[in-house]
Amino acid sequence: MNNGLSGRGRIERRRFLTGSGLLGAGVLLAIACRDSRRSALTTIQSTIRLNEVGSLVYAPGQPNVVRTDLAEARGGREKRRRSLLAFHHFSDFRIVDEESPLRSEWVEACRPAVTTDAFRPQESLSLQAATAMIAQANRIDRSEVTGRPVDFALHTGNAADNAQYNELRWFIDLMDGKDVDPDSGKPGYEGLQTQSPAKAYDHLLQDAQRRFSPQPLRYPWYAVVGNRDLLSQGNFPPDEAARAIAVGSVKVTGVGKTVLDDVCRDPQRLAAPAPRIFLKDPDMERESVGADGGRRPLSRQEWIEEHFKTVMNPGPLGHGFTEINRKGGTAYYAVDSGDVALIVLDTVNPGGFAAGSVDAEQFAWLEEQLKARSRYYIDRAGRAVTSSVRDQLIVVASHHTSAAMNNPFPGLKPQSERFRGPQFEELLHRFPNVVLHVAGHDLDYRITPKPDAQRRTKGYWEITTGSPLDFPMQSRLLEVATNGDGTLSIFSTVYDSAAPVNPGDARDPTPDDGVNQLLLASVARQVAANDPQRFAGTYRPAASDGNAELLLTSPFELDGSETPVASPRRLSRRAVLGIGERR
Repeated sequence: MNNGLSGRGRIERRRFLTGSGLLGAGVLLAIACRDSRRSALTTIQSTIRLNEVGSLVYAPGQPNVVRTDLAEARGGREKRRRSLLAFHHFSDFRIVDEESPLRSEWVEACRPAVTTDAFRPQESLSLQAATAMIAQANRIDRSEVTGRPVDFALHTGNAADNAQYNELRWFIDLMDGKDVDPDSGKPGYEGLQTQSPAKAYDHLLQDAQRRFSPQPLRYPWYAVVGNRDLLSQGNFPPDEAARAIAVGSVKVTGVGKTVLDDVCRDPQRLAAPAPRIFLKDPDMERESVGADGGRRPLSRQEWIEEHFKTVMNPGPLGHGFTEINRKGGTAYYAVDSGDVALIVLDTVNPGGFAAGSVDAEQFAWLEEQLKARSRYYIDRAGRAVTSSVRDQLIVVASHHTSAAMNNPFPGLKPQSERFRGPQFEELLHRFPNVVLHVAGHDLDYRITPKPDAQRRTKGYWEITTGSPLDFPMQSRLLEVATNGDGTLSIFSTVYDSAAPVNPGDARDPTPDDGVNQLLLASVARQVAANDPQRFAGTYRPAASDGNAELLLTSPFELDGSETPVASPRRLSRRAVLGIGERR
């Protein structure tokens, strides 16, 4: 397959965007062959797959897989079960300003590839894809297992793609249901694509820039910071040169062979002060774009502050961040919700690079938060400790999985220790009340048991959720329930976005704005599934990583006062009505 990239590091745009013809042909077929099948609420009822000619079609649903890696499943638990918490797990919305001069799409010219994240043919539709995900989450307003109403939504980082103010602002405004203008710089499309990636939709790039009115998320939502929220390209702390490029009018579209070879051998060459070197490259190719001050990179404190510029309902103000975070520039916090506590971490290394880790001050804070919610735990010396605090089950959230916490780089603080994945897991294993770790970053869907190798505690589960920008474009509803028999169940229910499989079937949820958001989101899914760079359509998460019941031992008594759930309630009428309803 022709990759459409020249050896000089210039993107030959027309060939690169159409690939082998599958992008255009697949979307054309999908629009022409309308499928009247009603979209399912979750993948338990119906899934989506890529057929042999490059079109997406509906496929049979995937029932729950009962996983007993950490505890046995006892009979009759369905009748004894009581739900404790239900929340939507979003991750990596990665809202893209695809017209920004700070992006480095030319890096994909490296062979072998050093990244497949520098460019996506569907990236001009990141806002519409995210809108369709929010719309489906609104439809799923309660658990299909117990009928519990959704308590909140959690986004585990990388709201933005390139650490820009306008990208974060678009994300928050989408969640709030405020009108969004996806255009930046000069009016109209100024990105690298010279033609629509979908042959059946010639005006796709132009329509992607049009202002629209999204449906607001119906639930309180909490934010987690990710590496792409703070680091240019998700890797590099923005310096003054990078800031000047971001708000300027010169976009680098290609570099000379010498610079390209240097970067391909060592991607760290992209870090400061490398941007200055690239601008002096005599073989550099550039284009003029409209300058836009809204593209400025944000500091951690500025990123936190934007979360206080939001609607009050459903809230909460700050979306988890507090006055302590505003004043100190820290991006970690804890929220209590009855029998369950949510502890949110900041695993972004300010020194740079995509992988994460935890700083020493935050690591100590995490241990204190765990102690404050655990009547029994194991201290650092291996001794059992009991206290009189109130027990709570603990859900830990971070952008990085524990495996991705492998970044020891000290950055500007050479004496500062960075705690990595093994140390993080060892800490959690000392506290039996930890039952779940949720994360993103990997753009994958995985459920991993985390047993304690030393058998001090019974272990916990780690759940990773992917992005609505990459196929299969799914999110999860997670639920924690006690079974009344000394065990807990964590339910993972995966769902597709509200965009139909066939763009031609898309109803316009907000006809007054003149933009059919779900049609654009449906085209984005078709294009993403046929992306030759990522081989996306061949990807299929294992059934055990999707819809699942995850058993584990309850760390303390939860069953004395519970009222059993006799049977799951049906989804509310509001939840199955048209997605255009607004609250």
